[in-house]
Amino acid sequence: MTGKVLTFYLGGLLFGLDIVAVKEIQRNIEYTPVPDSPAHIVGLFNMRGQVVTLLDLAYLLNNEKEPEKGRTVCIVLKPKADAPDHIGFLIERTGSVVDIHDDISEGPPANMSGELTRFVKEVVKLNEELLMVIDSEVIFEQ
Repeated sequence: MTGKVLTFYLGGLLFGLDIVAVKEIQRNIEYTPVPDSPAHIVGLFNMRGQVVTLLDLAYLLNNEKEPEKGRTVCIVLKPKADAPDHIGFLIERTGSVVDIHDDISEGPPANMSGELTRFVKEVVKLNEELLMVIDSEVIFEQ
Protein backbone atom coordinates (compact mmCIF):
# COMPACT_ATOMS: atom_id res chain seq x y z
CA MET A 1 0.00 0.00 0.00
CA THR A 2 1.20 3.46 -0.77
CA GLY A 3 -0.72 6.32 0.77
CA LYS A 4 -1.60 8.16 3.95
CA VAL A 5 -2.66 6.38 7.12
CA LEU A 6 -4.31 7.90 10.21
CA THR A 7 -2.70 6.34 13.28
CA PHE A 8 -4.34 5.78 16.67
CA TYR A 9 -3.72 3.89 19.87
CA LEU A 10 -5.85 1.08 21.18
CA GLY A 11 -4.79 -1.10 24.11
CA GLY A 12 -1.38 0.53 24.05
CA LEU A 13 -0.75 -0.65 20.46
CA LEU A 14 -0.40 1.52 17.37
CA PHE A 15 -2.97 0.94 14.66
CA GLY A 16 -3.70 2.76 11.44
CA LEU A 17 -6.48 3.21 8.94
CA ASP A 18 -6.31 4.38 5.33
CA ILE A 19 -7.17 8.08 5.51
CA VAL A 20 -9.54 7.67 2.55
CA ALA A 21 -11.87 5.56 4.77
CA VAL A 22 -12.00 8.14 7.58
CA LYS A 23 -14.83 10.67 7.67
CA GLU A 24 -13.76 12.47 10.85
CA ILE A 25 -12.52 12.25 14.41
CA GLN A 26 -15.05 13.06 17.12
CA ARG A 27 -13.95 14.12 20.60
CA ASN A 28 -15.99 14.28 23.81
CA ILE A 29 -18.96 12.48 22.36
CA GLU A 30 -21.93 11.48 24.44
CA TYR A 31 -23.39 8.18 23.37
CA THR A 32 -26.42 6.16 24.41
CA PRO A 33 -25.93 2.46 25.22
CA VAL A 34 -28.22 0.07 23.34
CA PRO A 35 -29.89 -2.51 25.61
CA ASP A 36 -29.48 -6.17 24.58
CA SER A 37 -27.05 -5.28 21.78
CA PRO A 38 -24.05 -7.48 20.92
CA ALA A 39 -21.02 -6.98 23.19
CA HIS A 40 -19.02 -5.16 20.49
CA ILE A 41 -21.64 -2.41 20.10
CA VAL A 42 -21.00 0.36 22.62
CA GLY A 43 -23.97 2.53 21.69
CA LEU A 44 -25.29 5.21 19.36
CA PHE A 45 -24.56 8.90 19.09
CA ASN A 46 -25.88 11.81 17.11
CA MET A 47 -23.44 13.44 14.70
CA ARG A 48 -25.17 16.51 13.28
CA GLY A 49 -28.43 14.64 12.72
CA GLN A 50 -26.81 11.38 11.59
CA VAL A 51 -27.01 8.35 13.87
CA VAL A 52 -23.61 6.70 14.29
CA THR A 53 -23.24 3.13 15.58
CA LEU A 54 -20.29 3.04 17.94
CA LEU A 55 -18.21 -0.15 18.02
CA ASP A 56 -15.68 -1.36 20.56
CA LEU A 57 -12.82 -2.22 18.20
CA ALA A 58 -10.62 -3.33 21.11
CA TYR A 59 -13.23 -5.97 21.96
CA LEU A 60 -13.38 -7.15 18.34
CA LEU A 61 -9.58 -7.45 18.28
CA ASN A 62 -9.67 -9.52 21.49
CA ASN A 63 -7.51 -6.92 23.19
CA GLU A 64 -6.75 -8.20 26.68
CA LYS A 65 -6.47 -4.78 28.33
CA GLU A 66 -9.40 -3.41 30.29
CA PRO A 67 -11.13 -0.66 28.31
CA GLU A 68 -10.74 2.78 29.77
CA LYS A 69 -13.92 4.10 31.27
CA GLY A 70 -15.10 7.39 29.89
CA ARG A 71 -13.22 7.18 26.60
CA THR A 72 -15.01 9.55 24.31
CA VAL A 73 -12.72 9.91 21.30
CA CYS A 74 -13.83 8.02 18.23
CA ILE A 75 -13.07 7.69 14.56
CA VAL A 76 -16.08 7.84 12.24
CA LEU A 77 -15.73 6.00 8.95
CA LYS A 78 -17.14 7.18 5.63
CA PRO A 79 -20.28 5.22 4.83
CA LYS A 80 -20.16 2.71 1.99
CA ALA A 81 -22.48 3.25 -0.98
CA ASP A 82 -24.35 -0.02 -0.37
CA ALA A 83 -24.52 0.54 3.41
CA PRO A 84 -25.27 4.19 4.15
CA ASP A 85 -25.09 3.75 7.94
CA HIS A 86 -22.37 5.60 9.79
CA ILE A 87 -19.99 3.52 11.91
CA GLY A 88 -17.45 4.72 14.43
CA PHE A 89 -15.21 3.12 17.01
CA LEU A 90 -13.67 4.25 20.27
CA ILE A 91 -9.93 4.82 20.51
CA GLU A 92 -7.59 5.72 23.35
CA ARG A 93 -5.96 8.60 21.51
CA THR A 94 -5.09 9.71 18.03
CA GLY A 95 -1.62 9.53 16.60
CA SER A 96 -0.70 11.31 13.41
CA VAL A 97 -0.99 10.91 9.65
CA VAL A 98 1.85 8.80 8.26
CA ASP A 99 2.94 8.30 4.65
CA ILE A 100 3.23 4.58 3.90
CA HIS A 101 5.38 3.21 1.09
CA ASP A 102 5.61 -0.37 -0.15
CA ASP A 103 9.25 -0.67 0.92
CA ILE A 104 8.37 -0.30 4.64
CA SER A 105 5.19 -2.40 4.72
CA GLU A 106 4.54 -6.11 4.55
CA GLY A 107 1.70 -8.56 5.13
CA PRO A 108 0.75 -9.60 8.65
CA PRO A 109 3.24 -12.04 10.19
CA ALA A 110 2.27 -15.72 10.42
CA ASN A 111 2.53 -15.64 14.22
CA MET A 112 -0.04 -12.85 14.62
CA SER A 113 -2.72 -13.99 17.02
CA GLY A 114 -6.46 -14.53 16.74
CA GLU A 115 -8.73 -11.80 15.53
CA LEU A 116 -5.85 -9.52 14.60
CA THR A 117 -5.27 -11.63 11.50
CA ARG A 118 -8.81 -10.85 10.30
CA PHE A 119 -8.52 -7.10 10.78
CA VAL A 120 -4.87 -6.28 10.02
CA LYS A 121 -4.06 -6.13 6.32
CA GLU A 122 -0.44 -5.03 6.67
CA VAL A 123 2.27 -4.19 9.16
CA VAL A 124 4.55 -1.18 8.81
CA LYS A 125 7.91 -0.82 10.52
CA LEU A 126 8.26 2.74 11.78
CA ASN A 127 11.32 4.11 13.57
CA GLU A 128 10.19 3.33 17.12
CA GLU A 129 6.98 1.32 16.72
CA LEU A 130 5.17 -1.29 14.70
CA LEU A 131 2.06 0.04 12.96
CA MET A 132 -0.77 -2.40 12.22
CA VAL A 133 -2.96 -1.12 9.36
CA ILE A 134 -6.58 -2.21 9.69
CA ASP A 135 -8.80 -3.13 6.75
CA SER A 136 -11.85 -0.85 7.06
CA GLU A 137 -13.96 -3.29 5.02
CA VAL A 138 -13.68 -5.84 7.84
CA ILE A 139 -14.99 -3.27 10.32
CA PHE A 140 -18.10 -2.75 8.16
CA GLU A 141 -18.73 -6.51 8.20
CA GLN A 142 -19.25 -6.32 11.96
